[in-house]
Amino acid sequence: MFNLKPKEDKFYKLFLDAAQNVNEGAVILRESLDSLSDKELSVNKIENLEHEGDKLVNIVVKELNEAFITPIDREDIYALIKKLDDILDLINSTMHRFLMYDINQSTNEAKLLADMIVNCTKHILELMKGLNSVGNKAERIKEKITSIHKIESEADGLFRRTVAELFKNETNPIEIIKWKEIYQILENTIDNCEKIANTVEGVVIKNA
Repeated sequence: MFNLKPKEDKFYKLFLDAAQNVNEGAVILRESLDSLSDKELSVNKIENLEHEGDKLVNIVVKELNEAFITPIDREDIYALIKKLDDILDLINSTMHRFLMYDINQSTNEAKLLADMIVNCTKHILELMKGLNSVGNKAERIKEKITSIHKIESEADGLFRRTVAELFKNETNPIEIIKWKEIYQILENTIDNCEKIANTVEGVVIKNA
């Protein structure tokens, strides 16, 4: 078991800030899929969050270099902040695809995958809220980790079915290329959410 001491709260706060950015980005992406007429605005909003994410990574690296003692293993601290940033990067990449390819209407499958991303990022936000007292909240954290694993498994199945249907029913090769790439990035985003869950699970085991 461990608890963050006041001087170590900075890492917890940085994780929480990053998780909030990721969840906000996921919500913006999902909402934009209902109406892509303002996709430029959505791109700008997510880009701003992505820039904030990059700043948080830089701050964490600086704090790690200066910290004599860290509340959890240094490699776990870096892995968490970097993987959170990776998720936001992928959300940004997805939103940019709709702008680059001038897509004005989303598919239901893309919306479903985006729903899954929002749900995963909500669970991640809860994980970061509980990270400062892993020992006291281990069971609650394990529930969130299990939920993320379940969503990732469901997303894998949806991705495979969706791509199969795309190749079966779409006759325009350009449309196939565009949508397969979008589906792949969305699925990769959920995979990265699971990587966060795996890292937190490792922290729980180390500090049980």
